[in-house]
Amino acid sequence: MSKPLPRRKAASRRKRIVLFASGAALGSALGILVGSALTFWLGEGTVRAVQRGIRRISGDDSRPNFDLLLQ
Repeated sequence: MSKPLPRRKAASRRKRIVLFASGAALGSALGILVGSALTFWLGEGTVRAVQRGIRRISGDDSRPNFDLLLQ
């Protein structure tokens, strides 16, 4: 059987978990706010064009790859 953690270590572990969760929540909220502001500033058409370019570069485009059809 494992022996129980001393109260000080348990409190320290809980504090780390709470800090991690708080940081994750704050980071997510800031990411949504910054992304929304950037989309508003650049315009929806520009953001869609950038997303389409990223999809083409990564190879995740919904269009057929004609180079493969010529083989």
